[in-house]
Amino acid sequence: MAKRNSTARSRVLSKGKTSGKLNKGKIKSRSKEVDGIKFKSMLEVFCYKKLKEAKLEFEYEEHVWNLMEGFNYPAMSFENRSNGAFEDRSKDKVRAITYTPDFVFMKDGKPVWVIECKGFANDRFPNTWKNFKRKLIEDGTPCPLFVPKNQKQILEVIKLITEL
Repeated sequence: MAKRNSTARSRVLSKGKTSGKLNKGKIKSRSKEVDGIKFKSMLEVFCYKKLKEAKLEFEYEEHVWNLMEGFNYPAMSFENRSNGAFEDRSKDKVRAITYTPDFVFMKDGKPVWVIECKGFANDRFPNTWKNFKRKLIEDGTPCPLFVPKNQKQILEVIKLITEL
C-alpha cells in the first residue's frame, strides 16, 4: 500500500506505517520475456523493440569478453570465507573477470557497435566498463559504445547507429 509521506514529500511503499525515511536498499529491475528472450530490465526491452523497429542487426547478450584471465595466487592469502571462517585461500583459483554487453552488432568477428542499457549502475560497473574499453583497444577492435540510461537516450542511440 502506498502512503503519502508529507514530511519528505515523496511516495513511500510500505505495508504499515512509514517512518518518514526512504528505504535505500538495492534497486531491483523488473525482468520481462519478449519473443522468447528474457530481458533483465524494461529499459532493455524498450531498446530491443526500437532496434527491431529500426531493422538493425544485433545480438542480445551473446558475446562475452574475458577482461582478466583466472589465476592461482602462489603465496598465502588469508581471507574470510562466506561462512565467516578466516583461512588460507591461496589454493582457490581466482576466477576470470568477464563482461557480457546487452546488445552487440558483430561483423567479421569484430564488434561494430555495443549498447549497454544502464538505468542504475551498480558499484562495479564503472570499473568493468573501463576494463572493457581497454580490452577492445588491446584487441584492436575499438567501436562506438553507448550506455543509455533512459528511453530518450535509447532513441538518440538508435539515430546515431543508423547514421554510422
